[in-house]
Amino acid sequence: MSSTVNGYQIEPGANLYNADLSGADLTNADLTNSDLSGANLSGADLTNADLDGADLTVLT
Repeated sequence: MSSTVNGYQIEPGANLYNADLSGADLTNADLTNSDLSGANLSGADLTNADLDGADLTVLT
């Protein structure tokens, strides 16, 4: 099941590179193998989110 959060499509394998997901409700989101490198996740609710294989690299 996919959904749209802050204009981004949230689904397994999503390309969320540099996405602004600050404050987003990602409860129970399936983000398996998604690219979250550089994404702003400050204040995001990731309760029970599946981040297996997700790229959570912090870019500087």
